[in-house]
Order: sequence, then structure tokens, then C-alpha cells
Amino acid sequence: MEKIIAYVSAIFIPVTDITRSEEWYVRMFDLETIEKTDDRVGLAFPNGQTLVLLWKVVNPQPVQFDTGKDMMPYFNFTSYDINHSYNQLKAKGAELSEIHEEDGYRFFKAFDLDGNPVDIVEETGQTPYFTHKNNIRKQK
Repeated sequence: MEKIIAYVSAIFIPVTDITRSEEWYVRMFDLETIEKTDDRVGLAFPNGQTLVLLWKVVNPQPVQFDTGKDMMPYFNFTSYDINHSYNQLKAKGAELSEIHEEDGYRFFKAFDLDGNPVDIVEETGQTPYFTHKNNIRKQK
């Protein structure tokens, strides 16, 4: 039976300076530029299907929501080695939060040039998502 959907095709991130933001996302996350227009830049993860589209906006827009307890991102990027990811981004000059650990997750925030937090997350094996992501990791 054919599935209704296959995967998340793109994450949209609002940015005020599309050229400067493209350079930052490519440099920080090793993304590949696959499209450029006056309004957006399409970026691809190496060997990944999900795209990141940077959309030009006049004013910064929120990319997180308030749960009443925490500010939660609308998206996050998976890391299989949070310390490596943290050290690489730090060496590239990214503004980063500290690494936090709770409920089977290790994570930190990288802040883009508009102050958008990009959460980098590693499941440690104690989450319901670990087995699924680990199976995908082994296939690559």
C-alpha cells in the first residue's frame, strides 16, 4: 500500500539577510545551496531528503513556542555525537548555549545571525526515538 506521505520535505527559517544567512548555514552545518531566489535560499543536508529553506523577512520571526515551562523549537537537528557537534560549531565561531542533558536527551542551541535558536539534539538510548534514529543511522 502506498503511503500518504514519505517524509518532511523542508524546514522554513525566517531570516532578515538572506545572503549572510546562507553563508552562515552552509558554513556551520555543511549544507549545500540548491536554489537561490530574491525571496529564499534552498539548502540541502548531505545525503538527506529534508531541505532547509531560508525565507527573507523584514523583521525577525519566532521559530519557537512557549509551553508554559520551556521555549520549544519548531524543529531540531539530530547529532549522533553531541560533543563533536558542539566542538565543531564552536570552532566555526557559532554562538552556543551550554550542553544540557535531561530525559534521555543531550542538546544545545546554536544561534543564527538573526538570533534564531537551532537546537542540536542527541538521543542517548533512553528515549522512544533512539531505536528509530539509530536504525536510520546504520543504513547510511
